[in-house]
Amino acid sequence: MALAGAAVSAHRAGRIRPVEALRDAAVDDGRMPPSRVLLGAAVLLTGLGLLGWSLLTDPGDVLKRKAYILQPMWIVVGCALLAPLLVRPLTRLLTWLPARLPGATGLLARQNASTSVRRTASVAAPVLITVALAGSLLGTVATIDEARATEATAVSAADFVAGGDGPLDPRFVQRVRSVPGAVASASRSTGVTVLEEGTALISSEARAADPAALAATARLPLVAGRLTDLDDGSIVVNEEWETRRAGEHVRVWLGDGRAVSLRVAAVMRTGTGSNGVYVTPANAAGAAVDRMDIKVRAGADRSAVRALLEKAGRDTGTPVMTRDAWVAAHHPRTGGSTRAGLLLILGIALLYTGIALANTLVMSTSDRVRDLAVLRLTGATASQMLRLVAVEALMVVAVGAVLGGAVAGLNLLGVRSALALLAVSSPVVVPWAAVGAVLAACAVAATVSAVLPALAALRTRPVEAAGGRE
Repeated sequence: MALAGAAVSAHRAGRIRPVEALRDAAVDDGRMPPSRVLLGAAVLLTGLGLLGWSLLTDPGDVLKRKAYILQPMWIVVGCALLAPLLVRPLTRLLTWLPARLPGATGLLARQNASTSVRRTASVAAPVLITVALAGSLLGTVATIDEARATEATAVSAADFVAGGDGPLDPRFVQRVRSVPGAVASASRSTGVTVLEEGTALISSEARAADPAALAATARLPLVAGRLTDLDDGSIVVNEEWETRRAGEHVRVWLGDGRAVSLRVAAVMRTGTGSNGVYVTPANAAGAAVDRMDIKVRAGADRSAVRALLEKAGRDTGTPVMTRDAWVAAHHPRTGGSTRAGLLLILGIALLYTGIALANTLVMSTSDRVRDLAVLRLTGATASQMLRLVAVEALMVVAVGAVLGGAVAGLNLLGVRSALALLAVSSPVVVPWAAVGAVLAACAVAATVSAVLPALAALRTRPVEAAGGRE
């Protein structure tokens, strides 16, 4: 990277003719090399193309960890490469109001930021990357978790749920089944394994339940077949299975190791990937009841049913919760290792953002000693100078934040589109706290890195600094 940077800089310097080099022309025209424009456009279009292809062919792929971690990187990097094209119009837009406020600080900050495009882009780009990563990665995880919770709530037609943390007490199961006015579905956690494409053994989580009770307490998202057709010789699968046509037979290995051939009774849509497999208790030998879904019959006294359920729970040490409370406590969430990995990525990105901000602002502020001296000679005070430098740094950070937010919004829109194609209705969750913390860290780093060199420059007499003697 160091050699590449030195080679590019040397190539640019070598293209300047000697006569041109004698001129005092330190004007930033904001033009980008065609190679960077082409590279940025290629990377950005690649990211958008991959996202569009996934939405058209397999929307569920967008929700997979490898996809939602790697795919946004293309869009983030593409926008970062094209940042110099975007910073000038965006800077003028964001600073339109501050430039019209009383005093010269807003106007000077606007002109400095919009005319020094390379410096502005150098500061805005790392902020863009960090904010975009925070919004895209953490927002995608939170959105998928919310979608899974929404899907779990929609699938369950129960009013109360017990279990989820281990086998239930048989006494509790027996008492719940005898509660007047309640329909109870006792289910067992098991698993099935299928050989697909002749080489891949695919294991799926499964639940074993009585079909009639399951139909009364669940609203499975079926796309083919009927739940009432489920019996000891059949299975309910989802669209991810290779054999997914109602009436076909599939050979599977049950949780106890038995190999059986089962008829596909019904097929569920894939959704967020949480729609598993359903079999009858006869195909879950050895599995104990670990969950009960209870629905209050039409016309029954809900309060009376709840009181009897809670009493049975107290007597046997079994917690009974409402459906919404149970989903909030037990719905599938992204694993802790994935979250830790994402935080590690963001931590590294934030560290390098701080280094980039400090490096760029320290050097650029040091190069502006003469400009600052001229302002001091025109009557600006030291506090006004420091305020100008700080406001300019914050404006540039705001530009990067807006660009990063736009990129994160684009990535989250892709996730929302994938959920819509999978028939999952769930809102986009924006990690405002994390993005705010990242943005605050960038603002502090930029302000400190700009103000400290300016404070050091103020120690030089304005006349000497304006004359070029530092």
